[in-house]
Amino acid sequence: MQSKMFTLAGAAALALAACTAKEKPTQDSTADAPTGGVTREEAKAEPDAPPVTPMPAATVIQSQPGPDGSQVDLLSVKVTGDILTVAMRCSSPERYNRESIRVAQISVIDDATSQRIGVLKDNEGNAMVSNLVRSSSPDNDNMMVDCTSKPGVMWAKFPAPPATSATVSINLPGVAPFDGIPVQR
Repeated sequence: MQSKMFTLAGAAALALAACTAKEKPTQDSTADAPTGGVTREEAKAEPDAPPVTPMPAATVIQSQPGPDGSQVDLLSVKVTGDILTVAMRCSSPERYNRESIRVAQISVIDDATSQRIGVLKDNEGNAMVSNLVRSSSPDNDNMMVDCTSKPGVMWAKFPAPPATSATVSINLPGVAPFDGIPVQR
């Protein structure tokens, strides 16, 4: 048993020595050659490669005036499974705006039943919105939005209205309402 351990230890020592041994320079090596056997070449574009196509601009469903001269564009209202996701962007050509929107005041109205639907919460009780800023009370949680000349994207998730509801209205504090918006399913 002891001889097997010495044999294994000897083999391990030889393998380690082989890994740490330094290569001797050959007569063909030059001072400009990279060390470690790595050769680097400049990457060149393939002449037949198709050009990169930019993503198409987002289609705006509806625009409404927002706080401090900003504009809020509604980009999508889509149901996936049992969740309704509303995506928007905020911009302001005048100046830099950073808006704080109280989550408890964000809602979707089911136009068929006039039922108000609040923001969906995850298993930990966090509102499912972009850029959530938690407070000591969930009633005071905020969604932060940058409204600048480079638009800031924001989104919120809600329980989906019934399939019989073709349109919804979306309400955010400080923004004119988005009324009669078709729901994409």
